[in-house]
Amino acid sequence: MKNVLIFTLLLFGALTIFAAEEKETETAPAEKQETTKQEVKPNMKDFSYSLGYEMYTNNKKYKLVLSPEKLIEGIDDGYANAAPKFKQDDVKAQHVAFMAHMQADGESDFKDEKGILSYFTGFQVGKNFTANGIDSLDKNEILAGIKDAEEGKEPRLDEAGRKASMAAMDEVVKAKAKAKAEAVKVESKKFLEENAKKEGVKVTESGPQYTVIKEGEGAKPKATDTVKVHYKGTLVDGKEFDSSYKRGEPISFPLNGVIKGWTEGLQLMPVGSTYRFFIPSDLGYGDRGAGADIPGGAALIFDVELIEINPEK
Repeated sequence: MKNVLIFTLLLFGALTIFAAEEKETETAPAEKQETTKQEVKPNMKDFSYSLGYEMYTNNKKYKLVLSPEKLIEGIDDGYANAAPKFKQDDVKAQHVAFMAHMQADGESDFKDEKGILSYFTGFQVGKNFTANGIDSLDKNEILAGIKDAEEGKEPRLDEAGRKASMAAMDEVVKAKAKAKAEAVKVESKKFLEENAKKEGVKVTESGPQYTVIKEGEGAKPKATDTVKVHYKGTLVDGKEFDSSYKRGEPISFPLNGVIKGWTEGLQLMPVGSTYRFFIPSDLGYGDRGAGADIPGGAALIFDVELIEINPEK
C-alpha cells in the first residue's frame, strides 16, 4: 500500500530528521541512558532559521525555488489543521510537471505555478509539527533563513550550528513521539482485547483480527503474489486516514511489500471477498506511525476488497 503523502519528497533533505529511519548505533546501553537523561531544549529561533535556510538550499539544488509567502501560508494552514487550499489533483499535476522538468532541463529553475509546491511543502511541515506536539515555528526566522540562502549571504548560523539546532529538535520530537506511542498502544491494546470478544470476530495466531463482510469463491493469494484491491483505512476512533474508494480507483501492489498485517491477512481471502481487519501496531506501522495521520502505536482497521490476483498491467 502506497503512502498517500507522496509529495513529502519535496522537502528533500530538510526534514529527514523527522521522517528518516533511525539507524542503530553501537553505543553502549549505559551511554544511551545517559543521553536520554539530558534535557534538550532547542532554540526555536535557531531551529526556524535553520529550517528555512535548509529547505531553500535543498530544493534549489533540484531547481525548485520556493515561494516564501506560499510556504508560510501552507505552514499556517497545516498547523491549523485546515483543509489545503489546493486540490490533490493540482498538486499531483504540478509535481509531475516538476519531475519532467528535472529530467528534461537541468539548467533553468522550475516555475512553481501559483506556488502550489511551495504551499504544499509548508502544509506538510505544519501538519507534521503539530502532530508531533511542536509549538509554532518562528515565521520571521524561517523567512530570514530563506532570504539569506536566496541572496547567498553568510548564514547567521554556520553548518555546524544548523545541524546542532536540528538535532536538538530531533531529540524533542523523538521523546514526544515515544510518549505518545506508548499512550496510543495502551488504548489500542484495550480496543483489540474488547473487539476479540465480539461475535463474528476471528483472531489469528500472530495477532490480527478479522470479520468476513463478504466471502468470495476465488483463489487465495500467496505472499509472493501481486494483488488488486479496494480498501479503506481507519483508526480505532473511526478517523479515516486513507481510502482507494475516495480516490476512485483500486490499487495493485506486491503482497510482500506492505505492512505485515496486510501480508498475512490478505492470504486468508478468496478473490471476491471483503474482509475487515483489525491490525495491532506491531504488524502495522509500529511505534513510528506513518505521516501525520497514523500515530505511533496505533492499531489499524482496514476494510479490504480483494478484486484480483496478479492483474495484467
